[in-house]
Amino acid sequence: MPYKTVLTYLDPSDRAGARLSFSLELAKTLDAHLIGLFTTFVPEARDYFSVAGCAHYYDDWLDARRGQRDAAEEAFRHALRSAGLGGEWIAFDDYAEAPMIRRSRHADLLIAGQTGPDDDSQALRKRFLEGVVLTSGRPVLVLPYAGGLRPAGNSIAIAWDGSREAARAVRDAMPFLERAGRVTVLRVRSTDSLRRVTTGAQGGEIDLMLARHAVNVDFAEATSDSDETAADALLSWVATSGCDLVVAGAYSHPQWQEQWLGGVTRALLESATVPVLLSH
Repeated sequence: MPYKTVLTYLDPSDRAGARLSFSLELAKTLDAHLIGLFTTFVPEARDYFSVAGCAHYYDDWLDARRGQRDAAEEAFRHALRSAGLGGEWIAFDDYAEAPMIRRSRHADLLIAGQTGPDDDSQALRKRFLEGVVLTSGRPVLVLPYAGGLRPAGNSIAIAWDGSREAARAVRDAMPFLERAGRVTVLRVRSTDSLRRVTTGAQGGEIDLMLARHAVNVDFAEATSDSDETAADALLSWVATSGCDLVVAGAYSHPQWQEQWLGGVTRALLESATVPVLLSH
């Protein structure tokens, strides 16, 4: 199924403008309806009112937030008109994670960004994206917090381990895969069999399924040694491969096991240098 409704998360961070430009270009390429969703971290009002003389700080915060919201809306609508695209604007005043998850279920694709080390208190909590990926039921395209954002999807790497989550991610990414010039099925192995992250199969029959969609597939392998986690091996391969998009299943292992294995999902969420499409 093609992406016809794309939801992009906008916030007061410095990267919101780059995220909007990327989303506009992608929506134009896909002929998709673009929704801009603005929301931020919301502090507890009682934290301000519980201390004498601090109530006005909450009012100041609200005024500043309204100004940020209005500026973001103006920039979004101007960008839509300039691009000649259809779209809509949504802004939430309650806690950001719940409305993001709720609204993303009405879209084909959600675009969000990594939390940068310099993001201020206006940004959402560092690991909110994990909750969105795990509970939204939709593919989430996570953009890196640093570097330029070039169009994604010409050279794609599939982090394949034969899991249900990986299979779901491949299906969710099909609009990208069918348009790609190059698709690589990547397996990550550990030299220690107890820490193996992917199956030993050459990719099973995933290549045959993709071939029926006219997707040309090749295979690659990254190996982690005793001093390198699977996450490190995957990120190193991505950084040198020339790929511009990674497709991966999120948390195909229990979260405690992800920690033991090197936290592949978390590493992609926090440290990938190219866009990553995650599905759970």
